[in-house]
Amino acid sequence: MVQLIGRQKCKNTKKAERFLKERKIDFHFLDMNKKELSIGELRNICRFIPAEDLIDKDSAAYKKKGYDYLEYDPEEEILENQKLIKTPVLRTDFGAFAGFSESEYKKIAEKVKK
Repeated sequence: MVQLIGRQKCKNTKKAERFLKERKIDFHFLDMNKKELSIGELRNICRFIPAEDLIDKDSAAYKKKGYDYLEYDPEEEILENQKLIKTPVLRTDFGAFAGFSESEYKKIAEKVKK
């Protein structure tokens, strides 16, 4: 199973979606503007990606709160404001990856097709 988690209008989410479609990889898309991640889903992703690495430090939500100057629990902050998540998140049975990197997606695509 492949799940693409992102936002419909996000450029990197669109790139990821196109990448998967071009390689005929079936996936389920979760639009975070319509449905946020549950605590269980977040923890499942955090088995593969530390919560700190899920935070998009270039996002407006990150800059607005001034996280650079605060001590915080990344998982707690993500649950409170999911606009902090670096999108897209590609989740499979064997791993997860945040952001879009064609080289990383190619590695994942090879494993999925086996």
